[in-house]
Amino acid sequence: MSFLPSPLARAGIKVLQLVPLRNSANQMSYFNPKTYATEDALRVGRLHCLRDGWEDGMLSFMQSGGFRPKEKVPQIDAPSLVLWVREDGILEGKEFANKFIDAMPNASLQWIEECGHVRHLEQPELTARYILEFLQMESVRPLRSRANKVLNGGIFDGLFS
Repeated sequence: MSFLPSPLARAGIKVLQLVPLRNSANQMSYFNPKTYATEDALRVGRLHCLRDGWEDGMLSFMQSGGFRPKEKVPQIDAPSLVLWVREDGILEGKEFANKFIDAMPNASLQWIEECGHVRHLEQPELTARYILEFLQMESVRPLRSRANKVLNGGIFDGLFS
């Protein structure tokens, strides 16, 4: 996308704001669209597109080459949880989840069944449970205790009191 002339890129950005496109994405985002792909969800899903500066930000993002996790993800060596859903209509699970797992040596993959792209809305209890279980793993604890030392070790002392 970085090769597109600015006027053409801006035209594409305008298309991203259109209600029919956002509605299509809204329908694709959920395993149970009847329950979750509501008018309110559509409005919330468009909010970022309607903010001042969004078009300029998108143009800058496109001209930079966009999101390239392939370059950054392999640098993550901390224990990581890849929490993916089987019925994701936005990002196909088998392809993308495995790319993350293959690139990150200390990652584990947890699937959520009967759930679309927005796991925290469709399966909030299960999502929270998997995250909690991951954070309680022995391999994650040393990192958590180091983070607590940093947070409690002075750099934030007095900040909120």
